[in-house]
Amino acid sequence: MQQLAWPVAILPRVVVAGRFALADTGFATTYLGRTHALHLHDYQGRMRLAGGMQPLGPGDLTLSPAGQPSSYDLADSGHHWCIHFAPVEAADGAIVLPLHLHLAAAASAARERMAHVASLHARGGASPVAAAGASLALQELLLWLWERTAPMPAGAARAERAAALIDARFAEPLTIAGIARELGCARAHLARQFRAHFGNTLAHRLIERRMAHARYLLEATDLPIWRVAERSGIPDPQHFNKLARRFLGASPSAVRAAANDSLGIDPDR
Repeated sequence: MQQLAWPVAILPRVVVAGRFALADTGFATTYLGRTHALHLHDYQGRMRLAGGMQPLGPGDLTLSPAGQPSSYDLADSGHHWCIHFAPVEAADGAIVLPLHLHLAAAASAARERMAHVASLHARGGASPVAAAGASLALQELLLWLWERTAPMPAGAARAERAAALIDARFAEPLTIAGIARELGCARAHLARQFRAHFGNTLAHRLIERRMAHARYLLEATDLPIWRVAERSGIPDPQHFNKLARRFLGASPSAVRAAANDSLGIDPDR
């Protein structure tokens, strides 16, 4: 089994979510879980997964189907972000996900999405709203992963390159004109291709990416808010506050307060 089908009409139920250490070597431990397990790895090694062998490196994402054995042989110990979610019966309208993805520049976006699911799940025991939010956030993550593997329509390659550039360099003072120059095309032409492929504008995508990183830093670190804004590519505090209310639904301090029970330390500090 080298793929997993997930019905988009059913929200996943998160069972476990967080960042965990792993030090397995020599495939000594075999895991055979009752849940599907999504992992974003930050170490080098190999993984036996559903009867196949996968090389692992930082930025690799794997999906272990429920009931399928997996084991690890790591060069050194490290950590991974992990989300376990309950399997459901097959249904029409399913997306098909590969069991291994190398995300490259998109790995940081995946990490932030997984951290957000973990933050919501940590609050889910006391808040049905947070538990529902974790399910919605995981469904969005699964769809985002599927979009990265679905066949691209003609003319979409440049739009994907622009999105990858934003993923890799959102914290820099990027401009739409600068992105177009780097890709060797006219700004208006790139804008049309991007909107046709993604359904929104380059400017909106850049702000969304910056605010997703800001949410991660607010929920998962104790960095000062001014530093969060700076590291997210929005150094103006007033503008950052305004964007947080628009894109995150609350002020930066309120976003942090809501996630206070799951506060951690950013490993990239």
